[in-house]
Amino acid sequence: MHDNLSFKRENIRFEENKSLSGLTFFSSRGKAKYYTEPETVRELREAILIAKEKSLKITVIGSGTHTILPDLALNGLLLSTRKLKGLTIKGSLITAMAGESLDSVINTAIEHNLMGLEEFGGIPGTIAAAIKINATSQGKSIGEYHFYTDTMTFDGRIHRKPDYLDFFNSNKTIIDEDEIILSTTLRLKEGKRTAEARIRKERFIELTFVPPCKNFIGNVFKDGDDYKAGDLIKKAGMTGDKGLRCEFSSFQSNCLFAYPDCTENDVRTLIHMATERVYQMFSIRLRLSVSIASE
Repeated sequence: MHDNLSFKRENIRFEENKSLSGLTFFSSRGKAKYYTEPETVRELREAILIAKEKSLKITVIGSGTHTILPDLALNGLLLSTRKLKGLTIKGSLITAMAGESLDSVINTAIEHNLMGLEEFGGIPGTIAAAIKINATSQGKSIGEYHFYTDTMTFDGRIHRKPDYLDFFNSNKTIIDEDEIILSTTLRLKEGKRTAEARIRKERFIELTFVPPCKNFIGNVFKDGDDYKAGDLIKKAGMTGDKGLRCEFSSFQSNCLFAYPDCTENDVRTLIHMATERVYQMFSIRLRLSVSIASE
């Protein structure tokens, strides 16, 4: 095998010194040593086994809405699951591949008279990201609808994570750091009021989530057993303009909005400021839902 991975093998394209610009919501001047976008589970396995053979650190992203990449070099292999696509319906179950957007999952569910996800309308990113952080909205978490998730560990093995109501909640995740989400299956409620469901979804998009800047991260921090992260951020006075090109929303305090030319460093700085301020005031160390990749 070539030492240089910038070649095509088994229909997988490895790019060398890939610019990170455009891979996430935020501007980045960094580059990934290697980058690939597998389109099938077979290609994904091949990619991670090549990385293992080459002793390359693997960093996984989806559509880039919940990952903060460095402004400088990212060593190892940056692997995106955004091209793992596919949606299937079986009764009250909807199964979505990791690269499907949460929005497309909601729309498909409504089209098939499956209800319950409308309140998550407007949350950016893939279904995989929503499951990984257990996205919340209006007091609900997507984990309430979770049936099972299939993952692949960095040794190429596939695992099924069934629903555990006493484990998968707003404070915990069923996904380990060395696992890549392949697909997830949700159990929804059957109904026939699709028009009302669409109206509910659009209402949550317009009133709750989408800011004028379009780019934002929802659920930046995890809630605790006895506190809401957004409440602590607001009480700590961390919403609004802090002299950076991003800010925590005064309406949804656990959402971070990014304005034009916002960099990864701006986001890291604001998250650090909020974490330290909340700790100083309440002696609570906020825990991140988003992933921050190291160089």
